[in-house]
Amino acid sequence: MSDMNGRRTPDSSGGSAPDNNRMKDSYELAYEEQLRKFTELDKAESTQPVPVKNVMGRDFVQHPNLAGKSSEGRNGSSRQPGQGSGRKPSGTGQGNSSKKKKKKKKKSSARREVHINRSEPLQFGMSDKRKKDGDAAVKKKSPVKKAIIIVLIIILVLVLLLQIIILRYVTKITYRSTGPRFFTTANLHSDDVLNILLIGSDTRDSEERGRTDSLILLSVDKSNKRTTMTSFMRDCYVTLPEYDLDGDGSFYGAGDKCKLNAAYVYGGAELLMDTIEYNFDVAVDKYIYIDFFSFIDIIDAVGGIDLDVTDEEAVGMQDPMREQNRYLGNEYGTDYLTKGGSKLHLNGNQALGYARLRYVGNADFQRTERQRTVISKLLETARSSGIFTLDKFASAICSHIETNMTKWEIYKLCYRVPFIVKYETKQLRVPSDEEYSYGSGWDGSSVLAIDYPAVIDRLGRELYGK
Repeated sequence: MSDMNGRRTPDSSGGSAPDNNRMKDSYELAYEEQLRKFTELDKAESTQPVPVKNVMGRDFVQHPNLAGKSSEGRNGSSRQPGQGSGRKPSGTGQGNSSKKKKKKKKKSSARREVHINRSEPLQFGMSDKRKKDGDAAVKKKSPVKKAIIIVLIIILVLVLLLQIIILRYVTKITYRSTGPRFFTTANLHSDDVLNILLIGSDTRDSEERGRTDSLILLSVDKSNKRTTMTSFMRDCYVTLPEYDLDGDGSFYGAGDKCKLNAAYVYGGAELLMDTIEYNFDVAVDKYIYIDFFSFIDIIDAVGGIDLDVTDEEAVGMQDPMREQNRYLGNEYGTDYLTKGGSKLHLNGNQALGYARLRYVGNADFQRTERQRTVISKLLETARSSGIFTLDKFASAICSHIETNMTKWEIYKLCYRVPFIVKYETKQLRVPSDEEYSYGSGWDGSSVLAIDYPAVIDRLGRELYGK
């Protein structure tokens, strides 16, 4: 066959020109048949579809079971994809294919991948149960965590409150710097024992340096959990170390001796501590000074104390209380006792009169015993008091004392006080009945001549276990 230019055009059928309308019907019928088969196979469970080329040269999704098979036409003839005249199929078939592709994409994307451990036996309905158990475990842990946080916050608040309270006490104390000391080499000492000298005086001002009527060495032994109150008699005849009392230019002579309570008059608290260390060979670390009249406020802060008072003591208390009433501005005869009794409840004014009583019983020996009894009863009452009473008690003490302890030392001691008050308490007196004799001083005054080796030996055993 030749075109207008004389060139030959090959005939694909090998003969006469093909019927185009007939070819169109055959291809469309073959395509529709493939779609029908695909639709039937798609209804069954299958793996992921495989895209292939349709007979018209366009993409369509072919089921894996049809992969590799040729498309069969209506008349049974087989064709490979891509063969034919290149005519496009009608729009109806192509549209159905697009809709099916969209549906399969949505269906595929909606599926959720689930990992299955095939080594475990199947347990139906366990996933929800495990989820509920996990949620329950979280809920159970949550209250515990909250409780721990709340407890920690409460502890933190209490610690901060304690700090504030202690600092309030510390700021009420009057601090004195330690003056020069000339003798601090006593043999009786230990890192486990803190010796604080309690100095009590009848004077209303420590600057006056009056004679000290009460000298008690408070020894706190933390290793044995024990406190010991040792009263030193005011009439002990002692040597003033490194002090020229008689002015002869020499030290440690006969003229450099005096009663123990006079040491505070001559050289203050520092000379008094040096004198005790030198004569009794026991270390004195710190001191606390308090005037007797401050005891009135301190005892009243705990509501008074209970004491056993004899009839003779009740009458004898009137003499020191007469002076106290003038100091307090009370009317004559205020708080006087006319008779004694067992566990009489005494207020501060009455308890101080009892502690200062000197001329009933064995004079100053029994007086020191009364002083230790008042302090012991005061601490005993404070231990059994409520928190508000304890606060008043601590505030009263801190407001009336002077000390050479630093604020840091007082701060640390405050933390130990709750434990110290529970320690075993002992009482001593220096000298004991076997450790002295009556004598006369260089000025003719009556004094106590001390057996110093015996006293030192006893202090070593009682305070340090030596």
